[in-house]
Amino acid sequence: TGPYPLRATIRLPIPLDQALRLIPSTVGTHRAEGPDTTIVEVGGPTPEGLATYLLGLGTPLHVLAPDSVRDALVRHARQLAEDNTVVES
Repeated sequence: TGPYPLRATIRLPIPLDQALRLIPSTVGTHRAEGPDTTIVEVGGPTPEGLATYLLGLGTPLHVLAPDSVRDALVRHARQLAEDNTVVES
């Protein structure tokens, strides 16, 4: 996970081999949690930076820790949804 000041633990609903293709071992530390789920620890500079990276993965995921990264991810997702809401006039 490198020399980053912040680390996040996420759960991906995909097998270990797919998780390694999505997040290379040079970026995260992986461990299988059953045949279809992988836990990955990734590092980043800030909660917002990690949230941006995680959203860019384009796959369902759950931030297990820390709350600051989960909260930043939710804020980014809400803003993205708001920015793309069509308002009929």
